[in-house]
Amino acid sequence: MMKIDLIERQRRFEWELARDEQTRAAAKLVAGKTHDLLNLIQIVKLASAELARRCDPTGQEFVADLTRAAGDAETSLKSLLHDAGRDHTPLRGAPVGAAVTKILDEVRSAIPITLHLAIGPDTATALTAEELAHLVLGVALDASAAPLIELFIRDRSIDDVPWVEIVRGADLPVPEAGNSFDLRAVETLVARGGGELSHSERRGGGSELVIALPAL
Repeated sequence: MMKIDLIERQRRFEWELARDEQTRAAAKLVAGKTHDLLNLIQIVKLASAELARRCDPTGQEFVADLTRAAGDAETSLKSLLHDAGRDHTPLRGAPVGAAVTKILDEVRSAIPITLHLAIGPDTATALTAEELAHLVLGVALDASAAPLIELFIRDRSIDDVPWVEIVRGADLPVPEAGNSFDLRAVETLVARGGGELSHSERRGGGSELVIALPAL
């Protein structure tokens, strides 16, 4: 697979991810105004029914449009409320090792990357196989200018709590905060998985990107 194919694949996912995040954000906002919005829609529907009994044929067309708009608004509201009411408690996602190995088989043909895997076959996070694939793809694309990328994925235990640590080492300087386009989707996925992302200088030169995700 060529690098341009990987970029196009990542951009399509980023678009879908952005839409999903917008839906979640809208659902949270709507959830706090549920009662008021439903009351307003009900008032419009009742008023429309009363107007329909009093209007001439010309006015009937306007009332019909108003009734239809109120119905559409009610449908959209219920859809958003459904999203807001979904249980977003993290579920156990795909095994990390298998998901990462699969995507790297595709990435290596376009981006030089070496994998060091020290993780149990059943270790998983809250991320799905697709999300893990795009997380790794974003991490690789972000450092694609480096002559070689090293990726370390390992089990960690911090205060007796299991974590998955993903470390990318590359001969690149530590970037300025928020300056990487290719890491935007990665940062969203890390937050969705309840994890953290950080950059630091690497011993011997270059930089390290470290992602820590809670293991489930």
